[in-house]
Amino acid sequence: MNTVFERIAEKSTNAYPRELAEYQHEGVIKKFRNEWNVNENEAQDIFSEMKKFLYISGIGQQIFIQVEIDETTQIIDKMWHHFILFTEDYEIFSNRFFGKMVHHAPFSPEQLAQAIKDSTSLGMTLDEYKLECLEQQLNLIHSVLGIETVKKWYVDYANAYSPSKMNALQRPFHDAADDVVPPLEPAAAEKMSPSEMIQGIIQHTSPSMNCASRCGRRCGQRCRSCRSCRRCGRCR
Repeated sequence: MNTVFERIAEKSTNAYPRELAEYQHEGVIKKFRNEWNVNENEAQDIFSEMKKFLYISGIGQQIFIQVEIDETTQIIDKMWHHFILFTEDYEIFSNRFFGKMVHHAPFSPEQLAQAIKDSTSLGMTLDEYKLECLEQQLNLIHSVLGIETVKKWYVDYANAYSPSKMNALQRPFHDAADDVVPPLEPAAAEKMSPSEMIQGIIQHTSPSMNCASRCGRRCGQRCRSCRSCRRCGRCR
Protein backbone atom coordinates (compact mmCIF):
# COMPACT_ATOMS: atom_id res chain seq x y z
CA MET A 1 0.00 0.00 0.00
CA ASN A 2 1.29 3.46 -0.86
CA THR A 3 2.49 5.69 1.95
CA VAL A 4 0.62 8.88 2.77
CA PHE A 5 3.21 10.97 0.95
CA GLU A 6 2.99 8.76 -2.12
CA ARG A 7 -0.79 9.09 -2.14
CA ILE A 8 -0.47 12.86 -1.82
CA ALA A 9 2.07 12.94 -4.67
CA GLU A 10 -0.38 11.08 -6.88
CA LYS A 11 -2.86 13.95 -6.46
CA SER A 12 -0.32 16.66 -7.27
CA THR A 13 -1.29 16.51 -10.95
CA ASN A 14 -4.92 17.36 -10.18
CA ALA A 15 -5.84 20.61 -11.88
CA TYR A 16 -8.26 22.85 -10.01
CA PRO A 17 -11.42 22.78 -12.18
CA ARG A 18 -11.92 25.99 -14.15
CA GLU A 19 -15.72 25.81 -13.83
CA LEU A 20 -15.43 25.52 -10.06
CA ALA A 21 -13.08 28.50 -9.95
CA GLU A 22 -15.56 30.55 -11.99
CA TYR A 23 -18.65 29.59 -9.97
CA GLN A 24 -20.20 32.54 -8.11
CA HIS A 25 -23.23 33.09 -5.92
CA GLU A 26 -24.27 36.70 -5.43
CA GLY A 27 -26.80 35.84 -2.72
CA VAL A 28 -24.19 34.18 -0.51
CA ILE A 29 -21.83 37.14 -0.89
CA LYS A 30 -24.56 39.62 0.05
CA LYS A 31 -25.69 37.63 3.05
CA PHE A 32 -22.11 37.20 4.23
CA ARG A 33 -21.49 40.95 4.00
CA ASN A 34 -24.66 41.60 5.98
CA GLU A 35 -23.09 39.76 8.91
CA TRP A 36 -19.41 40.55 8.38
CA ASN A 37 -17.92 44.00 7.84
CA VAL A 38 -15.87 43.18 4.75
CA ASN A 39 -15.92 44.75 1.31
CA GLU A 40 -17.09 43.08 -1.89
CA ASN A 41 -13.60 41.99 -2.96
CA GLU A 42 -12.83 40.47 0.42
CA ALA A 43 -16.08 38.52 0.44
CA GLN A 44 -15.47 37.25 -3.11
CA ASP A 45 -11.96 36.21 -2.09
CA ILE A 46 -13.19 34.28 0.94
CA PHE A 47 -15.85 32.59 -1.21
CA SER A 48 -13.15 31.52 -3.66
CA GLU A 49 -11.03 30.06 -0.86
CA MET A 50 -14.08 28.25 0.52
CA LYS A 51 -14.51 26.50 -2.84
CA LYS A 52 -10.86 25.46 -2.72
CA PHE A 53 -11.36 24.09 0.79
CA LEU A 54 -14.31 21.96 -0.33
CA TYR A 55 -12.28 20.74 -3.30
CA ILE A 56 -9.25 19.76 -1.24
CA SER A 57 -11.49 18.12 1.36
CA GLY A 58 -12.94 15.89 -1.35
CA ILE A 59 -9.48 14.88 -2.50
CA GLY A 60 -8.47 14.23 1.09
CA GLN A 61 -11.35 11.79 1.49
CA GLN A 62 -10.13 9.83 -1.53
CA ILE A 63 -6.74 9.20 0.09
CA PHE A 64 -7.92 8.97 3.71
CA ILE A 65 -6.71 12.36 4.86
CA GLN A 66 -9.26 14.38 6.80
CA VAL A 67 -9.00 18.06 5.94
CA GLU A 68 -10.31 20.11 8.85
CA ILE A 69 -11.19 23.70 9.63
CA ASP A 70 -9.17 25.11 12.49
CA GLU A 71 -8.86 28.49 14.19
CA THR A 72 -6.74 29.79 11.33
CA THR A 73 -9.36 29.10 8.67
CA GLN A 74 -12.51 30.02 10.63
CA ILE A 75 -13.44 32.76 8.16
CA ILE A 76 -13.69 30.11 5.42
CA ASP A 77 -15.96 28.08 7.67
CA LYS A 78 -18.20 31.12 8.24
CA MET A 79 -18.60 31.55 4.48
CA TRP A 80 -19.41 27.84 4.18
CA HIS A 81 -22.14 28.26 6.81
CA HIS A 82 -23.73 31.03 4.76
CA PHE A 83 -23.62 28.98 1.57
CA ILE A 84 -25.32 26.03 3.28
CA LEU A 85 -28.25 28.30 4.18
CA PHE A 86 -29.09 28.41 0.46
CA THR A 87 -29.98 24.74 0.74
CA GLU A 88 -31.23 24.09 -2.78
CA ASP A 89 -28.39 25.96 -4.48
CA TYR A 90 -25.84 24.33 -2.19
CA GLU A 91 -27.15 20.86 -3.00
CA ILE A 92 -27.02 21.56 -6.74
CA PHE A 93 -23.48 22.94 -6.36
CA SER A 94 -22.33 19.89 -4.38
CA ASN A 95 -23.75 17.41 -6.85
CA ARG A 96 -22.41 19.33 -9.84
CA PHE A 97 -18.82 19.62 -8.67
CA PHE A 98 -18.40 16.72 -6.23
CA GLY A 99 -20.99 14.18 -7.32
CA LYS A 100 -22.68 14.12 -3.92
CA MET A 101 -23.93 16.31 -1.11
CA VAL A 102 -20.97 17.76 0.80
CA HIS A 103 -22.04 17.74 4.43
CA HIS A 104 -20.73 19.99 7.17
CA ALA A 105 -19.73 17.98 10.23
CA PRO A 106 -18.91 20.15 13.27
CA PHE A 107 -16.44 18.82 15.80
CA SER A 108 -18.08 16.43 18.26
CA PRO A 109 -17.16 14.30 21.30
CA GLU A 110 -17.38 11.26 19.04
CA GLN A 111 -14.69 12.69 16.77
CA LEU A 112 -12.46 13.39 19.75
CA ALA A 113 -12.94 9.83 21.01
CA GLN A 114 -12.01 8.49 17.56
CA ALA A 115 -8.91 10.71 17.43
CA ILE A 116 -7.80 9.42 20.82
CA LYS A 117 -8.38 5.86 19.66
CA ASP A 118 -6.43 6.43 16.44
CA SER A 119 -3.53 8.13 18.22
CA THR A 120 -3.32 5.34 20.77
CA SER A 121 -3.26 2.68 18.05
CA LEU A 122 -0.30 4.49 16.47
CA GLY A 123 1.55 4.85 19.75
CA MET A 124 1.19 8.63 19.75
CA THR A 125 -0.13 11.17 22.18
CA LEU A 126 -3.18 13.09 21.02
CA ASP A 127 -1.09 16.23 20.45
CA GLU A 128 1.43 14.27 18.37
CA TYR A 129 -1.39 12.77 16.35
CA LYS A 130 -2.93 16.18 15.69
CA LEU A 131 0.39 17.56 14.50
CA GLU A 132 0.81 14.57 12.20
CA CYS A 133 -2.65 15.16 10.72
CA LEU A 134 -1.93 18.87 10.26
CA GLU A 135 1.33 18.10 8.45
CA GLN A 136 -0.50 15.73 6.10
CA GLN A 137 -3.17 18.37 5.49
CA LEU A 138 -0.61 21.08 4.72
CA ASN A 139 1.32 18.80 2.40
CA LEU A 140 -1.87 17.89 0.55
CA ILE A 141 -2.85 21.55 0.11
CA HIS A 142 0.67 22.35 -1.06
CA SER A 143 0.71 19.48 -3.51
CA VAL A 144 -2.68 20.15 -5.09
CA LEU A 145 -3.28 23.91 -4.70
CA GLY A 146 0.25 25.21 -4.31
CA ILE A 147 2.26 26.81 -1.53
CA GLU A 148 0.53 30.15 -2.20
CA THR A 149 -2.73 28.64 -0.88
CA VAL A 150 -0.95 27.31 2.21
CA LYS A 151 0.43 30.79 2.86
CA LYS A 152 -2.91 32.47 2.22
CA TRP A 153 -4.84 30.26 4.65
CA TYR A 154 -2.29 29.79 7.40
CA VAL A 155 -0.41 33.09 7.27
CA ASP A 156 -2.44 35.79 5.52
CA TYR A 157 -5.87 34.70 6.77
CA ALA A 158 -4.43 33.79 10.18
CA ASN A 159 -3.45 37.44 10.59
CA ALA A 160 -6.30 39.18 8.77
CA TYR A 161 -9.02 37.05 10.37
CA SER A 162 -7.68 36.18 13.80
CA PRO A 163 -10.32 35.53 16.51
CA SER A 164 -9.98 39.06 17.88
CA LYS A 165 -10.28 40.62 14.41
CA MET A 166 -13.27 38.45 13.54
CA ASN A 167 -14.99 39.62 16.72
CA ALA A 168 -14.48 43.19 15.52
CA LEU A 169 -15.65 42.40 11.98
CA GLN A 170 -18.89 40.71 12.94
CA ARG A 171 -21.82 43.07 12.67
CA PRO A 172 -24.27 43.35 15.57
CA PHE A 173 -27.53 41.46 15.22
CA HIS A 174 -29.48 44.71 15.41
CA ASP A 175 -28.13 48.19 14.72
CA ALA A 176 -28.45 50.51 17.68
CA ALA A 177 -29.90 53.20 15.41
CA ASP A 178 -32.78 51.00 14.33
CA ASP A 179 -36.22 51.58 15.80
CA VAL A 180 -36.99 48.65 18.05
CA VAL A 181 -40.57 47.90 19.02
CA PRO A 182 -40.76 45.89 22.29
CA PRO A 183 -42.43 42.48 21.97
CA LEU A 184 -45.80 41.61 23.42
CA GLU A 185 -45.47 40.92 27.15
CA PRO A 186 -46.11 37.26 28.20
CA ALA A 187 -48.40 38.37 31.05
CA ALA A 188 -50.54 40.41 28.67
CA ALA A 189 -50.66 37.57 26.14
CA GLU A 190 -52.00 35.16 28.78
CA LYS A 191 -55.14 37.28 29.14
CA MET A 192 -55.83 37.53 25.41
CA SER A 193 -58.05 35.48 23.16
CA PRO A 194 -56.32 33.93 20.11
CA SER A 195 -57.52 36.73 17.82
CA GLU A 196 -56.45 39.39 20.34
CA MET A 197 -53.04 37.76 20.66
CA ILE A 198 -52.55 37.72 16.88
CA GLN A 199 -53.49 41.39 16.63
CA GLY A 200 -51.26 42.19 19.62
CA ILE A 201 -48.30 40.49 17.98
CA ILE A 202 -48.92 42.46 14.79
CA GLN A 203 -49.06 45.73 16.73
CA HIS A 204 -45.82 44.92 18.58
CA THR A 205 -43.90 43.94 15.48
CA SER A 206 -41.57 46.52 13.96
CA PRO A 207 -42.58 47.48 10.39
CA SER A 208 -38.90 47.35 9.47
CA MET A 209 -38.72 43.60 10.09
CA ASN A 210 -40.12 42.85 6.65
CA CYS A 211 -38.66 44.54 3.60
CA ALA A 212 -41.97 44.51 1.75
CA SER A 213 -43.56 46.67 4.43
CA ARG A 214 -41.33 49.61 3.57
CA CYS A 215 -39.80 49.46 0.14
CA GLY A 216 -41.90 46.84 -1.62
CA ARG A 217 -38.89 44.82 -2.74
CA ARG A 218 -40.39 41.74 -1.13
CA CYS A 219 -37.11 39.96 -0.57
CA GLY A 220 -38.79 37.85 2.06
CA GLN A 221 -36.13 38.45 4.69
CA ARG A 222 -36.01 40.59 7.77
CA CYS A 223 -34.25 43.89 7.40
CA ARG A 224 -32.27 43.28 10.54
CA SER A 225 -30.51 40.47 8.73
CA CYS A 226 -30.61 41.43 5.05
CA ARG A 227 -30.56 45.23 5.44
CA SER A 228 -31.89 45.62 1.90
CA CYS A 229 -34.34 48.33 2.96
CA ARG A 230 -31.54 50.55 4.15
CA ARG A 231 -29.48 49.79 1.07
CA CYS A 232 -32.09 50.38 -1.60
CA GLY A 233 -32.64 53.95 -0.45
CA ARG A 234 -36.40 53.78 -0.87
CA CYS A 235 -37.28 53.33 2.80
CA ARG A 236 -36.15 56.65 4.25
